Amino acid sequence: MPDIKYLYDTIGDRAYRLGIPFTEIPNYISENLRYPFFAWQKKAFENFLTFHAIEEKEPSNEPTHLMFNMATGTGKTLLMAAAILYYWQQGYRHFLFFVNQNNIIDKTENNFINTTHSKYLFAETIMIDNQTVKIEKVNTFSSNSEALEMKFTTIQKLYNDIHIEKENQLYLDDLLNRELVMLADEGHHLNADTQRGAGELALAAKLTNRSGEGEIERKGWEHTVIELLLNKNGSQERNRNVLLEFTATIPNNQKVIEKYAPKTIYSFGLSEFLSAGYTKEINLLSSTLNKRERILQALLFSWYRHKIALKRAIPNFKPVILFRSKEIKDSEADFEEFLNMIKDLTEKDFEFLEVIEYKCKEGDSIYQQGRSRIRDLIKFIQEQDIQISEIVSFMKDNFNRRNCIITNSKTNRTLNEKTNEEQERLLNSLEDSSNHIRAIFTVKRLNEGWDVLNLFDIVRLYTGRDERKNRRGDRLAGKATISEVQLIGRGVRYYPFSYNGKERNRRKFDNHLQEEMRVLEELYYHCDSDHRYISELKRELKKRGYIDDRKIEKCFPLKRSFTSSAFYKDMRLWKNEQITNPERRKKTLDSLKRDFENFEFPLEDLEIREEEVDLEREHNDRERLSIHQENKRRIPAEIKEFERHIFYKAVHIKTQDNRSLLRFKLLKKELQIESIDDFRENTIGDFKIVFITAKRSLDEVTNREKLNALIKFFDTLLTELKQAIKTHKGTELQPKYKLPELFGEEIKKRVERNDDSQRIEEILKDKTWYVVEQFYGTCEEREFIEFIQKYIGNLQEKYEEVYLLRNEAQYEIYDFDTGRGFQPDFLLFLRGQGRDSKLYYQIFIEPKGQHLLKHDKWKNDFLNKIKEEYSENNILTIQGKNYTLIALPLFNHQESQDFTKAFKELIQHEA
Repeated sequence: MPDIKYLYDTIGDRAYRLGIPFTEIPNYISENLRYPFFAWQKKAFENFLTFHAIEEKEPSNEPTHLMFNMATGTGKTLLMAAAILYYWQQGYRHFLFFVNQNNIIDKTENNFINTTHSKYLFAETIMIDNQTVKIEKVNTFSSNSEALEMKFTTIQKLYNDIHIEKENQLYLDDLLNRELVMLADEGHHLNADTQRGAGELALAAKLTNRSGEGEIERKGWEHTVIELLLNKNGSQERNRNVLLEFTATIPNNQKVIEKYAPKTIYSFGLSEFLSAGYTKEINLLSSTLNKRERILQALLFSWYRHKIALKRAIPNFKPVILFRSKEIKDSEADFEEFLNMIKDLTEKDFEFLEVIEYKCKEGDSIYQQGRSRIRDLIKFIQEQDIQISEIVSFMKDNFNRRNCIITNSKTNRTLNEKTNEEQERLLNSLEDSSNHIRAIFTVKRLNEGWDVLNLFDIVRLYTGRDERKNRRGDRLAGKATISEVQLIGRGVRYYPFSYNGKERNRRKFDNHLQEEMRVLEELYYHCDSDHRYISELKRELKKRGYIDDRKIEKCFPLKRSFTSSAFYKDMRLWKNEQITNPERRKKTLDSLKRDFENFEFPLEDLEIREEEVDLEREHNDRERLSIHQENKRRIPAEIKEFERHIFYKAVHIKTQDNRSLLRFKLLKKELQIESIDDFRENTIGDFKIVFITAKRSLDEVTNREKLNALIKFFDTLLTELKQAIKTHKGTELQPKYKLPELFGEEIKKRVERNDDSQRIEEILKDKTWYVVEQFYGTCEEREFIEFIQKYIGNLQEKYEEVYLLRNEAQYEIYDFDTGRGFQPDFLLFLRGQGRDSKLYYQIFIEPKGQHLLKHDKWKNDFLNKIKEEYSENNILTIQGKNYTLIALPLFNHQESQDFTKAFKELIQHEA
């Protein structure tokens, strides 16, 4: 994607060029808003004011069209209110607010119109230029009113009012003759036409809530809003219309990004919001508890927060739980099931806690408060001597029918969720002391446009996932997971409370892990223990379309001091190639059988996992609790013991890929089998899968568990089989390339921000021996740099020239036996002194984390083969220069003895 300049990138330089002073927010804005700006809101509005100051200096005939790209919960609506005040003061009187959902309209009307509502955003009396400003909700705009007139509508109704309803031309003419300020919320829904490319518009069809998203966006947005209203249907007269868009997410689409870059006046992503500390922390709590127990566990968390708030005198702390179902009919059933469960709740329902309590007691000697909320909760019950009967009474009182709400009214018989006016009022005022709602049952109704601060638990009441892959094979989250991430985005908003003079709206205990009040600053997402779903959910949370990925683009050019040297220009790189193995041979699985004597498949028995999601770093999630069933046993089962239909289903699943070696034609070619039955009975029939479980016999293992075990078995078998068949091999190393041929182009990569890498980059910046301008590496690669710095002086005394080059995937060699590709992370080049001045060393170095040493053992074996074949005793001569190739063992700072020994031999080497 080419470099794109956003409006917020250029506005400062333009203002400076025009001599525009720093813009301050006028008093008529700050004094007429109910709440002060946060720092990011202040910066956004200053940009907005600067833009208009520039427009005054360089006026245009074009309407104003701006985008505020700000994360959910950052206070976009307060910015709307400020903009409304600004434009009224500039002479505008007609304001049109539209979205794509009715419930967002209801919520926003309270923000702008309802002076008695807790979320009303203006001062009790609005005074601008000594004039009282009245805000009136209207259906049609008047011509002479001095009031601030606001019309609230949906994109569907706006389109229908203009194109379908009677006298629509009069209505359109009325809008075209006015100077309008239009405010669009959740604007990321409104760009399908840009993404797809505009086509013919059939304008007669009425838009409804069931209209397709693309149809709504093409007709309602691109045609009605942009073409007709903002641009006044192509009028050539001076156009003072205004369109302000507010969205959490601009689609990751090249056309959309290019379209909105010159309009984006401010950007403040969720990662920045999280880092600023104005959100709850996100925690995932997955378990093998059944649905009923998972619900009870969430209720326990709600009770626990209530008790902590009482203990610390936090007033009106009323945590809310949201229960999410897959379909409307499921939600209705879950709602009634929940109410019946609460009605009949007894102490016996909490017996599942005994197992968890036992596990917590089992680790009591190493127990640390703050490590796990589940542990804290159980310890709190024990230390406060609380009886389960007290908890049951609390739940019966607080979660009865009156205190629960479902986002689908009894009178609604459509397939869409539909709430009535009273339900909307309750859902949009959950924090109020008079609001009695404690639990919400929903499907998708509240994913967007819902302002809630006291949502602390989200419970997924269903299982399964809908992950898919694109044409390149990349994993993509399904629609259900994306909507779940959106829902988490609603719940992450911080619930403000006062404590010891700390800021009300900001997390207070990030650096106090043992503080029990941390639970009042955390959002918990409860789900089943489907590990692939958890992985999908976490990946989607961390994708920075919805959440900024905190990645930056880094360039890795070679230093000029190196590229101008004779060494760089003349040094030969030794490399090999991957070729088809001419000695490839058919073979049976006999040689592999011993590797499957102990093929283990753990079954999920009782399991609870609690982890805090770190949205800053890819692999830095903090596990708070992990409970697994003890007293497990090993149950071996030969492949031929598995039911034939289960075996065939596993084969069918694995052969969906046309390239799968498990397809009969390919399998027959490699293993000389007669049929899949022959493969099952005779070839792998006595291979064993060992179930690790608390179950007592194979009969208790379910068909689903057997199927999953076979799929895992086939995954491992096919990987090993491919290696055994050896379809490729690596050639001998040859001096085929000069350095500029492989390391001549500047490499660009998107990498995560990393303070440790940045620190090392600063250290290496002026070091001539490190030949790349910038540095980015894993923890183990950073440890290697620390290691080599201790010995660089010894190397420079021993050798005439010393250069360390970081390989950014430009150089690859191939294992001699299997042809597997290997890109060593570093190449160390040395040139001898004196009589050895024509002796060059090429040294392969690969740092490897502890968790990968076993997995990548083949790389260490390959390095050993290079060492044996091309040792210092085997001097290679090419074009008057002598070369020695040295492969050092894998570097790991915890197990560095072999590497250190080999490296010191290099320093002490006498040619």
